[in-house]
Amino acid sequence: MNDRRRQLIEAINGEVRRSQNRTDAYDEAVADAVGINRTDHRCLDILENEGGATAGRLAELMGLSTGAVTTVLDRLERAGLARRVRDEHDRRKVNVVVTEKAGALLWPFYEPLMKMSERLYVRYSDEQLALVLDFLEAGAELYDEVLAELHARLAARAPSP
Repeated sequence: MNDRRRQLIEAINGEVRRSQNRTDAYDEAVADAVGINRTDHRCLDILENEGGATAGRLAELMGLSTGAVTTVLDRLERAGLARRVRDEHDRRKVNVVVTEKAGALLWPFYEPLMKMSERLYVRYSDEQLALVLDFLEAGAELYDEVLAELHARLAARAPSP
């Protein structure tokens, strides 16, 4: 690998890490501002991004037990930020969705980020944006593989119940 390529890769890796830390710090500040904990905020973000989910799917996406997710959902439901909705076609299935109250509470904190993103995106051509999207999607796929491997290793170490 040539020096220029190594420098670029190191710079990208550093910026990705800094971006993750900035995002985490911002989300933590938002959670504090609206009076919820970080786990509950993360749950709302996943629900919003997924367009709703079952408790089992949330447990999978959050890396929590179903019991822990039930506790999170109970808190969010009591606060009016999420609600459980029975599936119209399969009454046994219950989806969880974000409420309008949650959107109204959180949007003022994320609208400035959306506007910032719009200012950033105009700097790049459609082809460049497509490349960035490909990079992010490919990275997410690889990250999911590494995360699954880590979970498998940790599960193998854990004593059986």
